[in-house]
Amino acid sequence: MTTNTTADSTDDYSSNDRRTHNHLRSCFETACLITAPFLDKQQGLSGMPLKLSALQALRDHYPKLTQQDIAILFSTVQNYHGVRSRI
Repeated sequence: MTTNTTADSTDDYSSNDRRTHNHLRSCFETACLITAPFLDKQQGLSGMPLKLSALQALRDHYPKLTQQDIAILFSTVQNYHGVRSRI
């Protein structure tokens, strides 16, 4: 019976990384800052966040991203800010 060393198991883990859309990772922190005022319930209308305005702000700031990339980025930003979507 063979045993894995820690170096081998670390290499296996990094090679099996399931995360995709690595190009969106560099945009995430800025996207959170851009959308924060729109997704804050305290600043929204009647306690509701301004989701469409936040989405449009992302589109304006990242015009080269595809619609799918914007949707993925917006979804992760909403999760970060704790906004639940009813759609």
